Amino acid sequence: MNERRHLPLGTVVKIVGSSENYVIVSQFPAVDINQKNGYFDFGGVPSPIGLSSQNIVFFNLDDISEILFVGYIDRDFQGFMARYDELVESIKYPKHKNIGDSK
Repeated sequence: MNERRHLPLGTVVKIVGSSENYVIVSQFPAVDINQKNGYFDFGGVPSPIGLSSQNIVFFNLDDISEILFVGYIDRDFQGFMARYDELVESIKYPKHKNIGDSK
């Protein structure tokens, strides 16, 4: 991958094991998988269709094989990144690891 710790909304990525491109639409989504609460780094929708069936794919930074386009970075996102470690530490759920269980 690369040295990025996180990516802004609107970023377009390829995910390991998928030929589709995904647009990041959610940061740290909490998800219940097999009756276990947890979170992923991102939620994304297929590009160019977007959210058509309310089925979001959840994935982590390590699941990204390629960044095709970096989304909008403004002061709000920069502030978000400045508080990144604090935000991650405040999440009450464990981080989900298995991308295959997120669809």
